[in-house]
Amino acid sequence: MRRLFSRAAAGVCVAALSIGIGLAQPASAVPFPIENWHTQVTTHIGGGINMDVAIPAGTFSGSVETDTGALTGDLNLPPATFTYNFFFLLPTEVTFQVDPTAPISGNVDLSTGAVTATATFDVRLTSVKLLGLELLDQAQTCKTSTPTTAQLSGTANLSTQPAEVALTGNYAIANLTGCGFWEFIISGVTAGPDNTLNVTIHSS
Repeated sequence: MRRLFSRAAAGVCVAALSIGIGLAQPASAVPFPIENWHTQVTTHIGGGINMDVAIPAGTFSGSVETDTGALTGDLNLPPATFTYNFFFLLPTEVTFQVDPTAPISGNVDLSTGAVTATATFDVRLTSVKLLGLELLDQAQTCKTSTPTTAQLSGTANLSTQPAEVALTGNYAIANLTGCGFWEFIISGVTAGPDNTLNVTIHSS
């Protein structure tokens, strides 16, 4: 991993010299770029839903500092839709969006590849259909009352093709607000601590 970081850093420095900028800092301090890596994200939603949900592929862009291992970046995910049986009987289709409230931040151990990271986001419901009938008031924004924080850990393997970072962790969903007449029921079914998140980002 250090060899890969060193090669990336050397390439950036050579490019800087070629346009006359010169070396502004040591090669070890040049960030390792992560540009539009693909994502695979799954979550287990607990509470009254209690099911695994796959979120469609998104992107992650950021960097790893090659001297400190500091990781930062932005995770962009499209909406996800799933169907579960409300009260074990009534088919209910839910569409939700993960809205980051801050960049993902963390650290990569450059010796072992161990990664820790923190993600903060709102969970926003854009549609809840019970037997095909929309329950949300589209004039309001149905989302968590406070941002969710997920503490993630895993491994980074940046010396392979494709390079990959795999993270997992737990998170809680706060009570929902702005969900209209059915808010009490929607929030009661959705909110809770028993949720898991699995995030894999890879270069191709």
